[in-house]
Amino acid sequence: MTEPIERFSVESLLPGDLGARVMRPRLQAVDVHWHDYYELSLVLSGQAEHVVNGESRTIRRGSAFLLSPADFHAIQVIGSEPLTCYNTVIDSPVMERQLAAIGSPGIEGLPWQADAFLDAEPDFRRLQAELEERRLGCDRVTDALVGCLVVELARCCDIDGPRRTRHTVPEEDLRGAVVYIDRHFREPLTLADAAAQAHLSPNYFSERFRTVTGTSFQSYLQERRLRFARSLLTSTSLSVTEVCHAAGFNSPSHFGRAFRRRYGMAPSARRAATVQRSRSA
Repeated sequence: MTEPIERFSVESLLPGDLGARVMRPRLQAVDVHWHDYYELSLVLSGQAEHVVNGESRTIRRGSAFLLSPADFHAIQVIGSEPLTCYNTVIDSPVMERQLAAIGSPGIEGLPWQADAFLDAEPDFRRLQAELEERRLGCDRVTDALVGCLVVELARCCDIDGPRRTRHTVPEEDLRGAVVYIDRHFREPLTLADAAAQAHLSPNYFSERFRTVTGTSFQSYLQERRLRFARSLLTSTSLSVTEVCHAAGFNSPSHFGRAFRRRYGMAPSARRAATVQRSRSA
């Protein structure tokens, strides 16, 4: 089955020995897509509507954002000037190490977006040069630059340490498993897969997960998929069946029942409301 929305993979963009890559594209329009890496960007010129997980905001010179593998987005340029930006692809283990170092809850705390980040332009320029020139010690320098950019963007977004939510997992042995679920929820994912990330047996992991988060593994996974599906129904023209599979559900009937229980309406009703709003706009 083909992907209903485009997916960009880290393998296609990063050489095997690099954990990051900086590009400087000139964009007119980027259709809705998601990727299996983190994306850190700084707008240098132009203006566009940036739709992230179904929510739209205007980005312009100085705007910056950090997206996780759990996010999807699209860009539509406003006016005739292309959107020029530093677009940084960062491999998941590299970014998750940086997020953990500052006490961030990781994927669940993202995306981050700010509108006054232009002072960071020299760091992006230096990062691009280090990654392209590959001089002595570049690995250490690039790691430090990525860390500085993450910290500065977190400060700019007024993120002060862990933002506790009902699903935040403070225990170190479970945190990696939760991040793994948030990164792979679109895929066929089992309790055993998640338990392996915490190096625990499935039964013990299930008990620990419920104790710490207050919900079961299956409920957490389904909630993650449903939130993603609702955003797709609200912000794309994908059919209900396409949304079902894009969000990780195997059965449209199961998806429909779960969606109705969670949101009080059928997915088709959500789709119809979105179509009606777009026609009225």
